[in-house]
Amino acid sequence: MTEKTKICEMADIIASIKKEAEILKELGCSCGNKCVEMNVVRMSAMIKMLELNITDVADILEAQPEPAMSY
Repeated sequence: MTEKTKICEMADIIASIKKEAEILKELGCSCGNKCVEMNVVRMSAMIKMLELNITDVADILEAQPEPAMSY
C-alpha cells in the first residue's frame, strides 16, 4: 500500500467519523442530552484538525498525477 493510498484511506475514515459524530450530536439533542452535544462539539474540533492534517493533503495528492514507473 502506497503512502498516497494510506492517506486517502485515512481521509475516507475521517469523513466517516465526521458523519457519525453529527448523527450522535443529533441523537443527543433529540433526547435533551446536553453533555452528548457538548462532547460532540469538542470531538468536532479534533476532527477538524484531522481534516486539516490529512484530508487537505489527500486532496493535493489526488490532484497530482502518478509518477511514471521507471524500469
